[in-house]
Amino acid sequence: MDMDISNPLPDISRERLERLKVSKARLSREVAEARQTGAATDVLAEELRQVSSEVKRIQKELKRQLNAARTETKWAPGPVEAPVAIGNKNTCGNLHIRAEDGNNTSVLEAYVANHPGASVWHRPCVIDFIRVTCGHRVRYFCAWDQGDNLVGVLPVVQLQSRFFGNFLVAMPYFNYGGVLADNREVALSLITEADKWRDSANASHLELRFWQNNELGLPQKSDKVSFWLPLPDSSDELWSSFQPKVRAQIRRGEREMTELVIGEGELLDEFYRVFSINMRDLGTPVYGKPFFENLLRTLQGSAWLVVARIKGQAVGCAFLTGHQTRMEIPWASTLRQVNHTSINMIMYWKILEFSISQGFTTFDFGRCSYNAGTYRFKQQWGGSPIPLYWDYLLPEGQELPKLNPNNPKFALMIAVWKRLPINVANFIGPHVVKGLP
Repeated sequence: MDMDISNPLPDISRERLERLKVSKARLSREVAEARQTGAATDVLAEELRQVSSEVKRIQKELKRQLNAARTETKWAPGPVEAPVAIGNKNTCGNLHIRAEDGNNTSVLEAYVANHPGASVWHRPCVIDFIRVTCGHRVRYFCAWDQGDNLVGVLPVVQLQSRFFGNFLVAMPYFNYGGVLADNREVALSLITEADKWRDSANASHLELRFWQNNELGLPQKSDKVSFWLPLPDSSDELWSSFQPKVRAQIRRGEREMTELVIGEGELLDEFYRVFSINMRDLGTPVYGKPFFENLLRTLQGSAWLVVARIKGQAVGCAFLTGHQTRMEIPWASTLRQVNHTSINMIMYWKILEFSISQGFTTFDFGRCSYNAGTYRFKQQWGGSPIPLYWDYLLPEGQELPKLNPNNPKFALMIAVWKRLPINVANFIGPHVVKGLP
């Protein structure tokens, strides 16, 4: 034998492995030749056994080293912190607060676009969309400093209905929309002005929706949470970060789904069919189709519809919005009869791939209740929980509002709604839901 394998070198290399493979091939030939001539093969066979054993050992070690190296460089989602809506910048002189009427739209859009704590729902075009589509009274409060610089905004909508009462929300229908301000003084001035409107409108309360606790000293709800997932540069990196169970569920959905399309208004009919059926099955009144049609038009260039199909039939859908570096999915649905196919898993995976391809660096899974089924669904993707804080301005002695599906007051209505024919639910729903925040 031409090399010593009893004391292998501590520095295992591919070069040593290749030499051993050459020796193994030579010894195999010599053993075969010896057997053909009837010569003794014991010594050669023992050498071949040792070389073969060493080849296997080195291959196993090299594989271990390779896996260890991959683990060290493998991308994994880090923690995410929501940016602050209320900064600590200095402002110039006294503040002037007024409700804008559209004359300064470009200035307002620029402020929201550049504020780190902004969401797409803070944009003035969105509150105008609510006014036009739902017929609500709205006010876009703005704070200007002595130098006529915009230093804060607060979009507020008045909801008023026979069923649910009269109250103000910043912003209804969406997850975010509280005050944006350069500092705490500006924020409190804006809130004070909005509360004056609440009082004059005889509204029961003002609700402010935030993704961080601004410690404003107001009554607060914190029973909702979102999940934000940082996105890597490539979908391959994201895929490798998933747990095996998640990858298996995605593959299951991939075998079932025949097509997924991402577009805009051309997908509205399919989107709305799936979404409205799912909302009816949950016992929840649905927005009208014009709501989504107008919102797509309002957010043109930063909003998309997603439709997942099985054999040509739409069975899953989603609405996506992008703002700054974050993609958000405020609405998503799948038909109950196909939930066993993991169609929701493959749909979300394709949406994540799309978000990466569009250059977004964070994916917002939208709000849910702690420890609900949707909470566990969103948690499995590896994102960070972002607690949501909703602050309230209330008249003295008034309790926090209880407009939520868990309120026993609405149990009968929800049970009845689940049994409505879909065309009836879609006709009545838009008239009901516009009064819900």
